[in-house]
Amino acid sequence: MDELDLIRFDSENPHILTAYKFEARGRYLDAVNEYLRAIEEEPKLVIVYKHIGNIYYRLGQLSKAEHYLLLAVEKMPEFPTPRFELAMCYYRQARVKKAIDMLLNVLELDNNFLLAHYWLGILYYQYGLPCKARDEFRYVVTENQEFTIAYYHLGVANLRLGNFEEAATNFTKLTSVNPDSPIAHALLGDAYLSLDKKIEARRSYKIALELDPDDKKAQNGLLLALEMNDNLM
Repeated sequence: MDELDLIRFDSENPHILTAYKFEARGRYLDAVNEYLRAIEEEPKLVIVYKHIGNIYYRLGQLSKAEHYLLLAVEKMPEFPTPRFELAMCYYRQARVKKAIDMLLNVLELDNNFLLAHYWLGILYYQYGLPCKARDEFRYVVTENQEFTIAYYHLGVANLRLGNFEEAATNFTKLTSVNPDSPIAHALLGDAYLSLDKKIEARRSYKIALELDPDDKKAQNGLLLALEMNDNLM
């Protein structure tokens, strides 16, 4: 039985339909009870474990979410989505290494799962592996140039690694897509300043301050760019 069959089977079950209605009304525990009735009557309806896990995740009851998502992974070993959701559960529990391992497992099943690459990049960066984070973010923006937030994280990773030219390219892309983002302009200023392009840096910091006069990062960057210029005179 493939995932589409499971979903089709899911939608035909009256308890599932009732659970959906409860979820839509915010009656999450009532929805859980309906899901449990569904699985009791039809044990093959294993996608229900994923639904229950997601409800508990939404409620912040992460131990229960983990329990049901583990059941979903066990019962649906060939499907990447329960594993991805379990990885996010581990992340919210601050079990970063475990979340990384689960995301790698997701990508073994489906290397085109772009959101898994994105989150793997975030977790690699938090785990102190900026090179691996950079590689994941590069993959994301190569596969989907409209995945705008990935340019931000890629630029931050490149700044940390000293890849200032690439960071400037990343933040230039980000400011072109989102010209009203002060942090994007401030970070572009940082990249330019690191490249000793003081005029460009000042211009970026000034744009950031026009957008947000209280942006401390842009204020400090602009002062540093002006001081560097004064020291050369």
